[in-house]
Amino acid sequence: MIVELHNVTIGQQICGLSMTAGDGRLISISGQKGSGKTTLLRTLLGFLPVDGGHISIDGELLTPRSAPYFRKRMAYVPQQLVVPDDYHEVPTDYLSLLKCAVESGKMLLLVDEPSEALSAAEKDEADRLLREVVQRGAIVLAVNARNADNTVEL
Repeated sequence: MIVELHNVTIGQQICGLSMTAGDGRLISISGQKGSGKTTLLRTLLGFLPVDGGHISIDGELLTPRSAPYFRKRMAYVPQQLVVPDDYHEVPTDYLSLLKCAVESGKMLLLVDEPSEALSAAEKDEADRLLREVVQRGAIVLAVNARNADNTVEL
C-alpha cells in the first residue's frame, strides 16, 4: 500500500503538504496545538475535503465518493472515544483502542494522540503495538509518535 499527499491544502491549517508513505512505515505527524494534526487524519478518513492538491491510496484518488471504500482498509484510533454511560461493549481507553486497531489486520492505521497523558509503561506499550503492526507491513500515520521512521511537521 502507498499513501501519497500531493500539495494538499486543508482550510487555513495545512498548506501545500506533500508526502509519501509505503508499507511498513511509521510516520509521525507533529506540530503545535491547532496546527492540523487531527484535521489531517480526518481528511485521510474522507470526513473533511481537501481544498487543494490531492490524496491517493495505491494510486487511486481519495474523494468523497471513494472514501467509504478506503475506510474499510483503515483502522482509526481517536484521541478519545465517547459513548453513552450505559454502553459497555466498546473499550474506550486509549491502549485498548490501539490494541483493537492493531488486531484488526488493517494495513493503514491512523492514530491520534491520546487526550490524556499516558504513563511511561503505557507509552512503551503503545510503541510496542505500533512497531508490531509496522513489522507486519502496515503503514501507520500517528500523531506525535516516538521512534518514527519519518516525521511530518505541520
